[in-house]
Amino acid sequence: MSTMATAPAQDRLPVAGPAEVRRAVGRLLAADPGRASAVLLLYFFAAAFSVSVPILLGKVVDGIGAGWSGERVNLVCAVILACVCVQFVLSRLGRLSGYRFGERAAARLRESVVERVLALPLVQVERAGRGDLGTRTASDVNVVADMLRDNGPTVATLVIEVVVLYVATFVASPLLGLVALVTVPPLYLAARRYLRRAAPAFLEQRAAMSEAAETVSASGAGARTVESLALQEERRALGYGRGQAMMDRMLRVVKLQTSFFTLLLMINRGQLVLVTLAAGIWYFQGGLTLGTAIAAITVTVRIANPTNGVMTQLGEFQQGAAALARIEGVNLVPAEPREARPEGADLRMDGVTFGYGDGPDVLHGLSLHPAPGERLVVVGPSGAGKSTIARLLAGIDRPRTGTATLGGVPVYDIGVEELRRRVVLVTQEHYVFTASLRDNLILAAPEAGDDRLEDALRRVDARWALDEGLDTVLGPEHRKLTTAEAQQIALARVVIADPDIVILDEATAGIDPASAGRVEASLAAALAGRTVIAIAHQLQAARSADRIAVVEDGRIAEAGTHDELLAAGRIYAGLWHAWQGD
Repeated sequence: MSTMATAPAQDRLPVAGPAEVRRAVGRLLAADPGRASAVLLLYFFAAAFSVSVPILLGKVVDGIGAGWSGERVNLVCAVILACVCVQFVLSRLGRLSGYRFGERAAARLRESVVERVLALPLVQVERAGRGDLGTRTASDVNVVADMLRDNGPTVATLVIEVVVLYVATFVASPLLGLVALVTVPPLYLAARRYLRRAAPAFLEQRAAMSEAAETVSASGAGARTVESLALQEERRALGYGRGQAMMDRMLRVVKLQTSFFTLLLMINRGQLVLVTLAAGIWYFQGGLTLGTAIAAITVTVRIANPTNGVMTQLGEFQQGAAALARIEGVNLVPAEPREARPEGADLRMDGVTFGYGDGPDVLHGLSLHPAPGERLVVVGPSGAGKSTIARLLAGIDRPRTGTATLGGVPVYDIGVEELRRRVVLVTQEHYVFTASLRDNLILAAPEAGDDRLEDALRRVDARWALDEGLDTVLGPEHRKLTTAEAQQIALARVVIADPDIVILDEATAGIDPASAGRVEASLAAALAGRTVIAIAHQLQAARSADRIAVVEDGRIAEAGTHDELLAAGRIYAGLWHAWQGD
């Protein structure tokens, strides 16, 4: 059932506040100030040349009424054409620079997100769940990247154009410029109200997307468990519920946007009506020329388009801000200083009590001391706490009470890189990258040569890999691996990594029983001289162990060799005979 567990809301990764989001945007801009400044300057001059067109057009209208010669009219029209051409070139250069800035900023963001996620404590990643972390590192990053690449430069253009257009209105006629400004306060209040209500709505929408993704992911990963326990209806109902919650939040966002854009349209139309009426009245009263009226009205008509564009993009910016808040939230996870350095390879647990989250204790005062170089197999009924022991020894979790130490220091306090050089945990879950077999193997030791890689494959009985070669490209669209083959790659990585201690948590569970024994024997030979702790349900691994520890109800119930425990006739003997089918 653990494979289907859905992380509670309180275990989700935190979400950054507005101040953190503003600082994040500042960092992205400060990382490439030259290009950001160039984008703004190009768009400013493009807007200036653009708004000069209606001003010059008004001059032409007044000039014709004043008796300009044909040559002078043609000259001004040529200037208008030149302004249009320059505006086109500057806009093109500004968009190109904006895309370059956005792509670089998005690349830096992706790199920083990967770096942050890799630095997270593994226990925090597990508690957050696949859906939450997956949407932050994929969907949220893509939304912010789109904002930086597309929406950001677009809004910069539109905002600059709006400002320049308002200035142009004052240049054409200060009185009409004041009339145009009458609609700015209601527009500001409407936008502020929309943003205040939309910000939490977008955050809730993206959180609902995470919950839905987590439910689908957990149900897929635990499909066999769902089927075996007849939980199909329960999981289906949960999935429908999460999907409906996501839809409800999306509809709330759509409702907010619809009401806001309707009000925006009314304000824009009201601005045009006011300016047109004022221009007409003052023209007939002789307060301004026809060309000035035409110029002011034309500029006002043009104000509506970039204003609408800015307000339309507010929705995208809210999406981007919500996504960036979730990305920046990863930074809010408290850092855990892990700088202890072990002296020696003595691994032990003494009086350990442990439970997950706020739940009950899983282990109760458990003590275990694998001898250096010993092959210790931990067996016991399902739910007895075997995998929990592996997690504590691997430094994933910290005991509630008692100690789990390596070389005299708490395992959980050892730096991750140092710990993984000494202790490697191999579970049933293995990840194979879409890359060559060689690239997948050298993750464990980048300096390893082909001979070392092939030797590791031989030791874990991966004959298929040796036959197809190290250049074989793995992945769903290339050489698709079975569960057993993926496990063999994981075991080969262990051999290549050459750690002091290896913890195998059902590491050969996906390999057929006929081959599992041979793989385990080969692996045992490859790891000779190292401390090996194997968590096992299938007891073929126990028979050849140096020592067997039997866990029941979170305690070590008995320990000894295979023959000693069979002779004792207690828990292990019962498990062995049941497994043999006696």
